[in-house]
Amino acid sequence: MKKYLYIFILTFIFYGCSINNQVDKTQMFILKNDEISSNISLKKTTKILKIKSATLPLYLNSKSIIYTQNNISNTYAYHFWADLPSNFYRSFLLSKLEKTKIFKAVISSKSLLNADYILESRIDSFEQIINSKQNYTQIAVSVNLIDIKENKIIAHQFFNHRENIRQNNIPNIYQSFEKNLNSLTTDIILWINSNIDQK
Repeated sequence: MKKYLYIFILTFIFYGCSINNQVDKTQMFILKNDEISSNISLKKTTKILKIKSATLPLYLNSKSIIYTQNNISNTYAYHFWADLPSNFYRSFLLSKLEKTKIFKAVISSKSLLNADYILESRIDSFEQIINSKQNYTQIAVSVNLIDIKENKIIAHQFFNHRENIRQNNIPNIYQSFEKNLNSLTTDIILWINSNIDQK
């Protein structure tokens, strides 16, 4: 009986030690928003813009960091976004537009306030692309700027941004996504600004 008791105790000790020595390799990444350069001249308006939540394919509605290699999609095992890509995209737009003061107010789709314009977006790609010749991040978004009162599309544009990755490691991949999303959202804001009435 003592023999079995010793075996049980030793097993418990070794199992407990192995649990304590396990390291959580999971890393969550937050994309940081850059401000638009103050040197860029922007039109101002007294109108209100509402930003609708972006639609996206089911496979992008996840915190997984997706890469496509030789046309086969996969995800990184231990590295994830801290939020959904669509939420990063919306928060970048809201923050940048707020700081530029182009509009009297910029509101989210949950706001009960009426707006003059609506920005609709569809995210088609938010992933790393790897092939024999290139390694880059790709973010592709289809955007509509809508005049609510006239109930018509003022402008439509498809944005497809790529940003090279210097070395295929997580810090460089993360930096490429961050630079790419900042560049994309800045271009969308400049496009919005070129299509609004200055009233």
